[in-house]
Parts: sequence; structure tokens; C-alpha cells
Amino acid sequence: MAGEQALPSTGSASERACEPVQPDTHDSILQRARDLFARQGYRGTSIRQLTSGLGLTPAALYYHFTGKEDVLAGVLAPMERDGETIIARMAQLEPTPEALREVLDRYFDLLARDIVAFRLVADDVDVQQSAVGQRLRAQARDLFAWLTGSAPEVEDRIRAAAAVGTIRLSLEQSGVEPDAHRDAIIGRALQIMTD
Repeated sequence: MAGEQALPSTGSASERACEPVQPDTHDSILQRARDLFARQGYRGTSIRQLTSGLGLTPAALYYHFTGKEDVLAGVLAPMERDGETIIARMAQLEPTPEALREVLDRYFDLLARDIVAFRLVADDVDVQQSAVGQRLRAQARDLFAWLTGSAPEVEDRIRAAAAVGTIRLSLEQSGVEPDAHRDAIIGRALQIMTD
């Protein structure tokens, strides 16, 4: 209240510096959701599971999110923003070898930043059917359409699928370090597209 002075804190400055900092509840919920969705799937994760590991009540979650699909949208928001950036950039590019390299570089970065989020969209049917999943799948179709050109032949579609798959599987399954093997992975994807 006005006129009241704050109570002095207890302990020394060094003791107070060692006290745990309360993490941001919103971000904590998103991190917990990301982990549980990856392990159990979207459908297999309940609101109670999302909150119980954080010491929160479901009401606390609903303070930050409208529901589980809103939590999912929050988990996938960085990927969606990155995808929008790629799509906007593709619209400015003519399909040249340099532009192809740029688009594959950006796709690599999108996956390397959060392969777990990508797996959710690629592998979880419930996520695919959500509003954010539909938007991300539309972005993937736009990427594929740009890679294959305006009148793709079967061979063009196969090449694009193989190039995109090379990047995804290299990051997801091969156990290679993305930063250390970036040029090799993108180089192989480019080779597939241009052979």
C-alpha cells in the first residue's frame, strides 16, 4: 500500500542470488507439453499431466492457454513462424541453383532448431488434424510446390521428396551433428535436386 515500506530481504546478497528463480509459467508449460507430446503423443497427454509435473493446477494452465490445442499451437509457434519466413522468401526467388541452396539451407535450419516439433507434425495424426498442424502442412505443400516447379513431372516430385527426406532423415536418424555435417547434408540434397 502507499506509504508502506518494503520489508528488508533476509539473508545476504550471495544467499539470495543462490535462491532458485521461479521459471516463467507459460514457458514451463510449453516445455513440459513439448516433452510429453513427444513421448506420449498429443492425444495421450492430458491437461492434468501437463500441469502435475510443474506443480500447477489445470486452472493455472487455463490462465495462460485456452486449452490443449492452444498449448500445441504454442509449442509449434516457432516452427510456424520459421515456415512463414521461408514461404515469404520463396515467393521472392526465381528457381535458380543459388535460390535452391538458400531454400534448402532455410529448411535445414528449421528442422535443426527443433526436430522434436517437426516429428510431432510429421508423425502424429492428431497434431496433423489440429489447426496449427494444418497450417504447417500447408507450408510443407508450398515448399514442395516451389521445389518441383509449376508443372512437375513424376521425376521432379521424386527428386523433391528425396531431397527433403535426405535433410529430415539425416537430422532425425543418422546421429550426425547438424552443425558439423550441414554442408554435406545440404550438398547431398542439392545433388539429388540437380542430377
